[in-house]
Amino acid sequence: MFQHILLPTDGSQLSRDTAERAVSFAKAANATITALYAKPLGNTDNIGDLVEPAVLDRLVAGSDGKSKEYLGFIRKLCKDAGVECTTLSVASDSPWEAIVNVAEDNDCDLIFMSKHGRGGLTSLLLGSETYRLLTHSSIPVLVYRPPEVDASRRKAKEKAREKERKRA
Repeated sequence: MFQHILLPTDGSQLSRDTAERAVSFAKAANATITALYAKPLGNTDNIGDLVEPAVLDRLVAGSDGKSKEYLGFIRKLCKDAGVECTTLSVASDSPWEAIVNVAEDNDCDLIFMSKHGRGGLTSLLLGSETYRLLTHSSIPVLVYRPPEVDASRRKAKEKAREKERKRA
């Protein structure tokens, strides 16, 4: 069904867990993977006077090392599983746009990614890259949520209910 999967990463543990699942998915589907890291553009025009140019240069330079580390992790997963893999690092101040553009430019037929668990006010203020991607991509998006995320949320809800019962 799917032949070419785009796998964006930010290097987080959730992204690593998602990469492991995506590689298993690709192996089962006999698909190839293009792994993507969208590193900061380093354009001072977008940040204005908030960050000194020297600090921004260090952040951008550090992102090259992160890119190699994050994409290297996925490359190794793919190699170990026998899944063909290409890695790309692009500079972008808008990760969701980079993801859409790379997926379209590389004829990917699925974007496999995780959704970070930001919620409430943080999500409202920062926005959601996943939400933007879902609303702007014409390519199907599979949003993977590891079972542990749901389990920990259930436990937190159970604790809150128990506290509420004790108060009553």
